[in-house]
Amino acid sequence: MVACHNAKNYLSASRFFYRLPAWRLPRVWLPACAVGLMTLGVWQDSWAYTQPCELVAQLSGPDYEVKPKRMAMMQSPSFWPEGQSPTLLGRNGVWFIYQGRSPWFAVDACAPQRMSVSGQSVMRVPVVLNLRTGVNAVVTSRFVIKVRRQRDLEQLSARYGFNLITRLPNRFTAVFDVGTPASYDSLLETLDRDRDIEYALPIVSEP
Repeated sequence: MVACHNAKNYLSASRFFYRLPAWRLPRVWLPACAVGLMTLGVWQDSWAYTQPCELVAQLSGPDYEVKPKRMAMMQSPSFWPEGQSPTLLGRNGVWFIYQGRSPWFAVDACAPQRMSVSGQSVMRVPVVLNLRTGVNAVVTSRFVIKVRRQRDLEQLSARYGFNLITRLPNRFTAVFDVGTPASYDSLLETLDRDRDIEYALPIVSEP
């Protein structure tokens, strides 16, 4: 479970966690202490991201670190042509976690991407590292979003093309599938500017 040790960085005194339904994702933890970043709408200049998935990592908790040279795929090492396979670091559920020699994702491209391997199109997905557990957490397309008025939940689907997956006990909050934007970091910035949204938090998946 992610621990929030630095309340100053997250602008919130909350120190409890929401655990989302296990039938949706394998053991997903959401730190409530990260809420302050989006709640107050104050992306500080010092927090401007310089690496892919930097905002995703920040909002996932202080234990998470970007790893642009790592990525997740559903294809095993045997899929790769001989001599072309990146280094296999381990597994995360159905995902194989690989490390390459150079970044897989550009600064403005924290999102799943298609790549061609021997003429076959496959998907690679970004990961962030949980420094406390050593687990490579897969960045998912699901966000927890809290709105200021309950009716705004339905409007988000029309406004951004999100798919509402499940409502949470707080009637202003729900889990959305945000699809495959050009960058989850850029999407977080866009949602931060939306006056109807109180906060938006990315969900990362860990075994």
